[in-house]
Amino acid sequence: MESFPTFRIPSTVETPSVCVDRALMELNIQRMASGLKEKGVAFRPHVKSHKSLAIARRQLAAGAIGLTTATIGEAEVFVNGGVKDILIAYPLWVTDAKAARIRALLDRATIAVGVSSVEGARNLGSKIGDARLNVLVEVESGESRTGVTDPGAALAVAEAAATGGLVIKGVFTHGGHSYAGADAAEVAAADEGRALLAAAAALRAAGYDVETMSAGSTPTALLGSAGTVTEERPGTFVFGDRQQVALGAHRAADVALFVAATVVQVSGRQFVLDAGAKVFTKDLPKTLDGFGALPAYPDSRIDRLYDHHAVVTAASGRVPSIGERVAVIPNHVCPVSNLTDEFVVLDEHGEEVDRWPVDARCRNR
Repeated sequence: MESFPTFRIPSTVETPSVCVDRALMELNIQRMASGLKEKGVAFRPHVKSHKSLAIARRQLAAGAIGLTTATIGEAEVFVNGGVKDILIAYPLWVTDAKAARIRALLDRATIAVGVSSVEGARNLGSKIGDARLNVLVEVESGESRTGVTDPGAALAVAEAAATGGLVIKGVFTHGGHSYAGADAAEVAAADEGRALLAAAAALRAAGYDVETMSAGSTPTALLGSAGTVTEERPGTFVFGDRQQVALGAHRAADVALFVAATVVQVSGRQFVLDAGAKVFTKDLPKTLDGFGALPAYPDSRIDRLYDHHAVVTAASGRVPSIGERVAVIPNHVCPVSNLTDEFVVLDEHGEEVDRWPVDARCRNR
């Protein structure tokens, strides 16, 4: 049974709000940074999980060498905030407008981008062709999403990028199949290492200096093989969420983010909250039952989500009263961050101490 913290919701918080326990979040950052440092692996956290300059600065202070973003828009926010080293870990297809934005970033920071196809590499070269732009070839390691599937294809992508005047910095992968279940992370971490090694060997044999071998997912981050992986790009670890707990990648007691909601209706053993899909999203991983967890009512299940309603059934035990405020642990925290304007920051006593803007909210392109 999940055993999440029983969060206190201060009277200053209106519902629905996304709240962060500062002490737990900082513990999560320090634990990841320390674990990677012990392995001799660089820490490049993915900011899509929080999209916050305040949190990114804490990650950098803990030893991160730079940040990972999913979009140019996210990169712009963090470079504007003073960050000097960004990997856009996504196979971009660049228009003239996007190329101009990347060139503007190159004037102020070290930028690397992902490439997963010969066509994508040629597109980058023709639209940008700037030797300041570093390229990491994306390697598929088991998720069957994006990335080349064999070393020969990795070499072809690298050659297309180099012909376009770009600098080949290395290779990267995402072992997303680590989310398949509680026993999947070790297999996925091993797959990441094998895929990176094979691609790097092909590039090195052709004369490329492979400086970076980058892997990334919260479940695999501390399982990767030092010496094979040079940097890790975990994201969700900063808060944790219900999915990470189910996978065994995060302790329930260390989950640092919750949604504060109010019970607006009670009908027998069913009750309704004032937060729905526009707060939680309808993310329902195969490893979970229901759309979130209520620490104060662990036998309750969020059965249905509408835009602004969560319909909950209490299987046993007491049912909350109408007007009662409850904490909800999201299934997947990353889209929750993208949907809120701010984090309400709480201290170790559950008192509000700050509000941090979600600076890169909805910067999805």
